Amino acid sequence: MDTMRYTVSLPTCLVALGLSVLSTHSLAQEQSARVEVVKPPERTERARRAAIDSEHFELGAYFGALSVEDFSTELSGGITLNYHISSRFMVQGHYAQADIERATFEEVSGGNFLSEADRTFEHLSVLAGYRLAEGRSFFGGDRKFNSYLYALAGPSQVSFAGEDNTGLILGLSYKTVLTDWATLNLDVRDIVVNRSFLGDDKTTHNTELALGFNLLF
Repeated sequence: MDTMRYTVSLPTCLVALGLSVLSTHSLAQEQSARVEVVKPPERTERARRAAIDSEHFELGAYFGALSVEDFSTELSGGITLNYHISSRFMVQGHYAQADIERATFEEVSGGNFLSEADRTFEHLSVLAGYRLAEGRSFFGGDRKFNSYLYALAGPSQVSFAGEDNTGLILGLSYKTVLTDWATLNLDVRDIVVNRSFLGDDKTTHNTELALGFNLLF
């Protein structure tokens, strides 16, 4: 049996050797060009909403509407000072006044039963506040604010119709913390006071709705 023989020329060997060297060099370059990217763990920083924490005092002003029983509903304005004893309790002092127009019975009778000086309804109050609940207020889709609901109660010195009487205030205050230095509150108050007028001694309920802006310090 004849044995098959293959003859390989020297140029062919050189070409094959060159191609092998080029292929090895290209693979090495490709491997060295690969860069491994290491991604750091993602951290989402939670936004801290403003709250009443280290601040104890609020000083502010408010405006609203006061409805005086047997008389009219007029614009009112006042100033407030709050002291936060703890996260639950606060003490509020406020002074407010409103100029009351003539009553319906005065218009009907055509007379003036009160002088102009007696038509100013003033009340100076010291109230205790207890936080009933806390939550969030939303303005738009992205704005959230800490909010608190307080119950208010305390004595009030009321001056109206030529009389000075001590009454009682019962109310609610919805407080929203806008920033670390400012709050916004919406209050409703019932000013309960005995009043003698035209020979009639009666207990009156005078309702006030107020919107206030306060500075924290």
